[in-house]
Amino acid sequence: MRQFFYIEAMSEKTAVLDLQGAHCASCVYTIEHLGRKVQGVSDVRVDAAKQEIHVQYGGNPGSLERIAEVVRRLGYDAEVRWESVA
Repeated sequence: MRQFFYIEAMSEKTAVLDLQGAHCASCVYTIEHLGRKVQGVSDVRVDAAKQEIHVQYGGNPGSLERIAEVVRRLGYDAEVRWESVA
């Protein structure tokens, strides 16, 4: 007897965080590099000119809060723009 298991793929979600204080290329690199290490996050892109962090993640809002905390520990400020969460 064969058994089939169906695994529902997690759909990626996107969100934007407002960023303050990070203006240089080194800041951008550090936030992107450490942000990608957060569990459940697949990509992080910082737009220093717009002061935004764009995140692709697995859907757990805790991942966004962890990225904001990483940014704060680096000495900048970040807040999840909850209305942007898709």
